[in-house]
Formats: sequence, structure tokens, C-alpha cells
Amino acid sequence: MDNGIILLNKEKGISSNKAVNIVKKSVGTKKAGHLGTLDVLADGLLPITIGKATKLFNYFLEKDKIYKAIYKFGQTSITLDLESEITEKDDKIISIEQIKSVLPDFIGKQQQLPPIYSAKKINGQKAYEIARKGGIPNLHAKEIEIYDIKCTKQLDENLFEFEIHCSSGTYIRSLCRDLAGKLGTYGMMYALTRTKCGIFNLDDAFTLSQI
Repeated sequence: MDNGIILLNKEKGISSNKAVNIVKKSVGTKKAGHLGTLDVLADGLLPITIGKATKLFNYFLEKDKIYKAIYKFGQTSITLDLESEITEKDDKIISIEQIKSVLPDFIGKQQQLPPIYSAKKINGQKAYEIARKGGIPNLHAKEIEIYDIKCTKQLDENLFEFEIHCSSGTYIRSLCRDLAGKLGTYGMMYALTRTKCGIFNLDDAFTLSQI
């Protein structure tokens, strides 16, 4: 394959860059990139551009995205997910009714602060690289937009599934942190799957083994 876009269904436990390199080698191309990073612990749709299609990066990157996320309330970690140990917790029990009552507050444009452990670059260095060395990344809030957010089901005590339609650049872990704050508790992300990226859908994607 010389030029084009491959829709990858990225599995958990692999970085977006590593996934791109595997696909790059598999199709025998020298130039490849992805349209929006997925965390190592996240899975789902990762569009990969090949050859001349990498020139479409800016056009496709700014498109909206849809995620399915699982949030756990009553506890949190420094990474806001399961990648690190629990740092804070409380005994507050959250109901699905409480969640649904505050969700309208998150619809629309808003300022969002990225997680400390994120790929956000600060003077050419990624925030998580600074944090892992014991530093405190100087992060600034950025305008994002939530088009729709639904709590689709309760899975267990304080464990809920969400569907989120948002603008490019939205941090789903930060959304969990902010939602928990609105509920007067802690929160962290347990799982994340990207199901749509612009015009591309997860249903049309291939796994690494299939590629």
C-alpha cells in the first residue's frame, strides 16, 4: 500500500506510536502517522495515514470524536486511570440519577485542564515525561466542546458507563475528574474505547493481526 488511510482497532496495552510502527512495517511503507493519540490503556479506532495521505493530518485531526468510557467514582489516581495506584478515596456513593442531573452542565464549549500525565507538549517535552521525573508540568486550560454526554448504564457500585461525543483535543480522563468534582467526590477512568473519529467508524476498522 503506497498511499491511503488504514482504520486500526487498537488493542489495550500498546501505544499509538508503536501501533503505527507495526502497521508501517506490515504494509511496507516509509511514511505513516496517526490521527489522534489513544492512551496505552485505551482501545478502539485509530486512523493511520500512509504515504501521501499523511498530508491530510491537519484536516482529519480536528474532527469530532465519540468514546465509550467507564468511570469509577469515590477514588482517583495521579494519572486519573488504572495506570497508577489509588491516591485519594472517600465513602460517597453516587447514583445514576445524581450523574444525570449534572451532565447538562458539561454540554457545550468549556475550558479544560489536561491531565498531568498526558502527551500534551510543554516547550517540546511531553507533560508525562516531566511528571515522571518529579516535575510539575505547567499546563494551561484549553477550550474544548462536549456535544453530548450520556450515562448509559450502571455496572457496579460507583461504576458507570458513558458515551461521549466531543471535539478533538478533549481529555476523557479530565472529564471524569471534572464530573467527579461536580458530584463532590473523586473519579478516575477504568476503560476507554474510541468508536468514531470524524467520518471514520470503529465498525470498519481492522485489528493488528488482521492487517
